[in-house]
Amino acid sequence: MPSIDDLRKKIESKKADIKAPGKDELAEPETVDLEQVEKIVAKMKKKYREQGIEFEEVGGRLSELRGIIAEGEAAKINVQPVEELKEFRSPIIRQLGNFYLSFQFLFKPLTRNLRRFPIAKELAYYLYSANMKFSAQQYLALSVASAAIGLIFGMVIGAIVSFLWAWPIWSALLIGILFFFITLILVMIIPKTIAQRRGDEMSVELPFALRHMATELKAGIGLYKALQAIAQSDYGVLSDEFSRTINEIEEGTDTKDALRHFALRTQSRALRSALFHVIRALKTGGNLSNVMGEIAEDVSFELRMKIRDFAEKMNFFGVIFIFGAIVLPVFVAIIGAVTNAPLGVNFSQAFQLTPQFIIIFYALIMPLVIALLLVYLKFVQPRV
Repeated sequence: MPSIDDLRKKIESKKADIKAPGKDELAEPETVDLEQVEKIVAKMKKKYREQGIEFEEVGGRLSELRGIIAEGEAAKINVQPVEELKEFRSPIIRQLGNFYLSFQFLFKPLTRNLRRFPIAKELAYYLYSANMKFSAQQYLALSVASAAIGLIFGMVIGAIVSFLWAWPIWSALLIGILFFFITLILVMIIPKTIAQRRGDEMSVELPFALRHMATELKAGIGLYKALQAIAQSDYGVLSDEFSRTINEIEEGTDTKDALRHFALRTQSRALRSALFHVIRALKTGGNLSNVMGEIAEDVSFELRMKIRDFAEKMNFFGVIFIFGAIVLPVFVAIIGAVTNAPLGVNFSQAFQLTPQFIIIFYALIMPLVIALLLVYLKFVQPRV
């Protein structure tokens, strides 16, 4: 019969065997070759791009809006190829799409290089913000096609001007290239311009909509019903954007997330601030009706300040306009009449205005000056 010491030794040896790791556990775990994985992903992206599927690789506001543009795995790719431009209702879009597809062997490399520029990287965000039903890939194709038409038009104009003024023939090509870049830039900034204009229109209607919501909430109606009331009212672009938010909520998005998406895509700073205040009140349990009323007062005050600043700017603008549109033409007319009159006085070349210069001044320079002044006036005018 074994002794107690022998039994104790057997028990301790058993415990040691249980605690000791086996050979398999001592083996090092297999590592993943991340560099190889990146190469495989790059090959897949290249393959899908050739098939018309574009992977969005952008950050900032657009990366935050992935969940808005498409839910789930579809948010990572853009499945609207250029070929769908032929099915748009607008005949102009269809013609531009057919033109691009007819010469895509020339346009595709240019479109691929355009994606590297910052304005192209933010294009998807501004298209969504402007509620334009194009993908970034489609709009880049439309931009390149429009720029190509601008190149042809510019070369025709350049050829006519070169023939009339006896300029070198290569000047037509330079004018065409200038028209190409001007058209490309103008078309590329259209989504941002439309998005900002929609933001200005929403800022104008915002105080009235917020007071409407405050009244609905004070009457005991829930936030969702208050949002529906704004969407069904006649607040222009603001009602349209609230309708988009209602659609997101009905599709299963949380109310706070849908409002956050609304705040991220809008270009109205006042509306963005108001929506973030509403989200904060929903999280902390604040009184939404009082929050709405206070935000409406703040927005109204900001609009009044914009009107006052605009009135102050107009005092100086009036002086500039009078000088540029009235004093300067009269001054040139007087100098031209004096220098070209048969008075028997020889004026120096510096002060002599030829009839050709006077024609160019009144036919080209003066309309351009007045147009620039009017554009500046339109640009600084507050949207109220």
